[in-house]
Amino acid sequence: MKLTSLFFCIILILSSCSDTPEAVRTDISSISDVQFYEKTELIYSVRIENTRYQLYENQVCMAPDTTNNPTHTESCTTESLSLYKNGVLQTDLFNDELSIDRNFLIEASNSVYVSEIRSDEKMTLLQFDLEFSPSAPGFQVVSFLQLQEHTIKQSDICQIAGSFISENGEIKGEGWAGYFGYELPFNFTERSDMLHLELDTLKIPRINDFYILKVKEGAKFPPNACELDIIIDPFGDTPLATKTVTLDPNTEVTLLVMAVENPIQSDFYFKNWVKIRVSGQEGWIESGADLIKIGCYPAG
Repeated sequence: MKLTSLFFCIILILSSCSDTPEAVRTDISSISDVQFYEKTELIYSVRIENTRYQLYENQVCMAPDTTNNPTHTESCTTESLSLYKNGVLQTDLFNDELSIDRNFLIEASNSVYVSEIRSDEKMTLLQFDLEFSPSAPGFQVVSFLQLQEHTIKQSDICQIAGSFISENGEIKGEGWAGYFGYELPFNFTERSDMLHLELDTLKIPRINDFYILKVKEGAKFPPNACELDIIIDPFGDTPLATKTVTLDPNTEVTLLVMAVENPIQSDFYFKNWVKIRVSGQEGWIESGADLIKIGCYPAG
């Protein structure tokens, strides 16, 4: 056999061992004089023991029109992610969540951002941030993927009015109550070959039927001088007992905790108890009007 023929056979054998895509660009269609093409790019790769995983992003893009603007760049939307294991396609992720009618791609787009939560020689945990445009502000949508040498576990789609924070390999929640932020503890569980991010209610104190959530960055200053009636203990034997404190713009009021019956409620506009400290005294308020008195505003 000639050397060139042997070389051709080697190339053919190697190429048949993997269906991992190369970065490609394929012209596909045009709508209203706008040219579209598909693009696939490698966005993440990791080796876990004897297994290599690769994530590819599948996008559809609008070709840039440089007729009047030579610096105009391409505009792309993500349609899915493809996960490969040792060069073999395992699954496509987020097909349904990222689906957009291509007739609307001029006005709408999706994107996915990948980050490592934790990784070692045995396991890697990835977070996917799914962003949709246009969309209402203030919400974060995420999903998670756990990779081990022989197992792949994906989580549900998780949404929060606020944000998820990665810290020391763990996920914490920062919820938004309409007037202020508060802490939410989460943990991962595994069931039926799925990964689940769940609220860890064992880490949340309780008073009667209420969950007690810690308020973040609770220091406020009233915009005007006023008087504020606070409830001494709405959960005690005398729930109607009150006291009055005098406020002015130099009075620091600290929001301590919020008492809620449902800790995963999407917003709290607003009928929940909030404990405050002012001038060395502590008590509870409940209404949005009282929150505005002490310097909280719905816009943040």
